[in-house]
Amino acid sequence: MPISRKDGWKIALSLPGSEERLWFNKPAVFIHDQFLTKVHDKEEAMVLHIGSMEMRDMMLEAEPRLFYITDHYKNFPYVLARLAALDRKTLKDMLVGRAAQLADKPRRKAKKVSAKKKFAKTVKR
Repeated sequence: MPISRKDGWKIALSLPGSEERLWFNKPAVFIHDQFLTKVHDKEEAMVLHIGSMEMRDMMLEAEPRLFYITDHYKNFPYVLARLAALDRKTLKDMLVGRAAQLADKPRRKAKKVSAKKKFAKTVKR
């Protein structure tokens, strides 16, 4: 049975460790401090971050009724999943799988900059 925008949002936020944040000034779901998904603001679809362009292309070819992209996403590893073709279990399975990938992914540590260097950057010479 197809899901609604509201259902998609609830499913994404039901994952342990997920949190709502703004992403490009739009509500999105993050997990492990990384973007996981959002309900598209114009399309009747969920935006899903995929691990690679190769995986995205395989998904588009294997399930064209479910997955698609717009010109905006053609150069990025994201797919849109049509809400009309998506059921709760499929969405949850995809999100749980991606969340597991993100948990295993090493996080980039923020560079520590000393106060002296910060000050030097703000002073023009």
